[in-house]
Amino acid sequence: MIFRTGFMCAMLQTRSEQKANWFIGRCKELGMKITPQRVAVYKELSMSFEHPSAEEIYNKIKCYHPNVSLTTVYRTLETFEKMGIISVVNTLYNAARYDANLEPHNHLICVRCKKVQDLYDESLNNLTIKESKDYKILGYNILVKGVCTECQNY
Repeated sequence: MIFRTGFMCAMLQTRSEQKANWFIGRCKELGMKITPQRVAVYKELSMSFEHPSAEEIYNKIKCYHPNVSLTTVYRTLETFEKMGIISVVNTLYNAARYDANLEPHNHLICVRCKKVQDLYDESLNNLTIKESKDYKILGYNILVKGVCTECQNY
């Protein structure tokens, strides 16, 4: 068990370093200044599978960046989204949630606890959307509403 725990920690650290290196390289490509706060926000988001809100990211990084403000986290996430480094998952229920996973995928949202999970279903990536005379369609994201396993048990 200790070996597995140590192995998992090493795997997570390697993944974290890979994500941080990708992020730093992408910032350089985009001409974006690399700050400790930006790196911290990206690391917290990229290591999470929870699709955290800005407040959740802020609460994690303020422990080791006590001078960071919630406004800085919001602005940083907004900048990342504009630059194509992350995406926003609008759950329609409460605050926006953020996703560093840029692979094509959709989301499942629990209507009770508001948990958001990635949904990989190739059939959803091949939908034909009719062009509208009023809109130029750029893409789409599908939010599938349901009740997660934990909430089904209550």
